Amino acid sequence: MTSATSTACGPPWPTRPTAVFNAAGYTSVDGAESDPDAAFAVNALGAETVARAAAEARAALVHYSTDFVFDGASAREDDELDPPSPRGHYARSKAFGDRLVAAAARRHFILRVGGLYGQGGRNFPSTVVRRLRAGETVRAERDRVCSPTWAAPVAAVSAASATTPHAGLYHCTSQGEASWEEFARAAAAVGVPAERVEGVATAQLPFEAPGPRRAVLDNRMLRLRGLDRLSSWQDAPAAFIDSVPAPDPR
Repeated sequence: MTSATSTACGPPWPTRPTAVFNAAGYTSVDGAESDPDAAFAVNALGAETVARAAAEARAALVHYSTDFVFDGASAREDDELDPPSPRGHYARSKAFGDRLVAAAARRHFILRVGGLYGQGGRNFPSTVVRRLRAGETVRAERDRVCSPTWAAPVAAVSAASATTPHAGLYHCTSQGEASWEEFARAAAAVGVPAERVEGVATAQLPFEAPGPRRAVLDNRMLRLRGLDRLSSWQDAPAAFIDSVPAPDPR
């Protein structure tokens, strides 16, 4: 998709995008507890600004939300009909951002992701692979459950969604559920040393923000629209590990 610019006075766009993908966000869950205004400024007001710009350009907007908008108390998977129940400032800022985006852009595709990982960044699975390859010990939560989701199929769903007339809210995670300890051991099973995976209780880790103990989503609307391209979380670790560059032996 092409990028475009516009001034506050609203002159014609030099190049009009057909879709805008907003992957920006304040993602420090613990940081939001000490600086909630920063989280709300980016995840709510910032998202609204992008949505308004997309609407001005008459472009579809794909905006990424999170499984953290739920408190994890449900005994079943949360689907798009379940009302958000966020805990903590990060979760509340994302839930509010979803509302502002939906109001500002008619052609919005809000994709709630969870346990998302890909190359680079500070996501836990990338850290797992890097540290295990380096022979380090990995401490992984054994009592917090989500649906570990590789970014590659999410990107494919994002592109496909933006070309449809079916705007709205979608859950977009891999099928099934696992603790991060289970994910780390699954990664080890496809070629990364396993003996240094140590399962620990969440209470033993230095997290400040509250989070859902069971963050598992049902991709009901993607499934009904024929857009669900995400398989079991267990299908992805091997392909993901193959995509992560091996460490330089020098």
